[in-house]
Amino acid sequence: MIRRVMAAFAITLLAMAVLAGHPAQAAVMRAEASSSSSPCGTGTTPPSTYQHVIWIWMEDSALAKVIGNAAAPYITSLAKQCGYARGWLDNVIDGASNYVPGVAGANCNSETIHATAPIGDTCITQGLSPAAKCTPSSCKNTVAITSIFEQLQGVPGDSWKAYEESMPTNCATSNTSSKTAPYYVRHNPAPYLSDLRIAGQLEGNTCATNDVTVPTTSCTGTSCPPNETANPFYNDITNNTLPSFSFVTPNACNNMHNKCTPYRNRVTNGDQWLSTWIPIITASPAYQSGSTAVFIMWDEGTFGSALPNVVLAPSVVPGTVVPATTTMNNIAALRTTEDMLGLGHIGCATGTQGDGSACPIGSTTDLRSGFNI
Repeated sequence: MIRRVMAAFAITLLAMAVLAGHPAQAAVMRAEASSSSSPCGTGTTPPSTYQHVIWIWMEDSALAKVIGNAAAPYITSLAKQCGYARGWLDNVIDGASNYVPGVAGANCNSETIHATAPIGDTCITQGLSPAAKCTPSSCKNTVAITSIFEQLQGVPGDSWKAYEESMPTNCATSNTSSKTAPYYVRHNPAPYLSDLRIAGQLEGNTCATNDVTVPTTSCTGTSCPPNETANPFYNDITNNTLPSFSFVTPNACNNMHNKCTPYRNRVTNGDQWLSTWIPIITASPAYQSGSTAVFIMWDEGTFGSALPNVVLAPSVVPGTVVPATTTMNNIAALRTTEDMLGLGHIGCATGTQGDGSACPIGSTTDLRSGFNI
């Protein structure tokens, strides 16, 4: 052991001596070391209250199809550098977009919300047929439920934004027909919430103000350069102006939904998109300060099975794997985020739905202890 330590020390001294005369080579080595260093494990004690929590929502994959998949080398590496859970279940609403349940903890299906019910009613959609699918534009189907967006409106100094890639205008209520950068409104919960759609009801903190369009990140080959022009997500990260809660949705090419032309491996698309944006986030002042955490979550996979997930924060111990015996879901992420931001609990994050129906197993799991956040 002593010989190995002395040998390593000697090699280090030799490298320092060589690089002393080659500053350019030293700079390259420093850059490589920085890019390969883990974004997690740089701190040990998480803050009692976070300044920023970022959610990034991906689509339609099972855990085994992403982490460990050769088509997802970046996500696999990130999961090992930070942490993930084996028991993050797809069990909120079967076969439907679960974005509204994610922010409200309610049994609201973003594809069939109130296809036939009155505007602004509460949200009970179980059993509606697939033929009832619609958008807020085609059915004018908004729901009067409390979400984390409204919760943040009532806390001084707190704020939220939804960053929606390829959305044509702020708070767009219809899908786009683009084949290369499609926007699906069902992946964007804010337009479904009537309290955010009523101008002035929340003192200007409305969908039209805070649900913002983000330019398309175009991936070609193995490169996904970020579009930095008039990009509110990029600007808020780099200018240290992120809101308390960020809800980020890549477009339907880059979120692994595979609704784009020309066809590319959908897992690769998502892996490359994340490999572009996560390093920008983790290099930011907000993240480096230890006051920011990132949840990468998937909307659907195979109902009842485990979903992919990665949790990043400086306090996360690299290599954390929460065992499958600890069940959780996207509503547990809501509950945990509420705790991290000093908010109360809503919907199934409390353990009970407003209509009295049972909540999905794992909805009240505390993710803070498992991931050291």
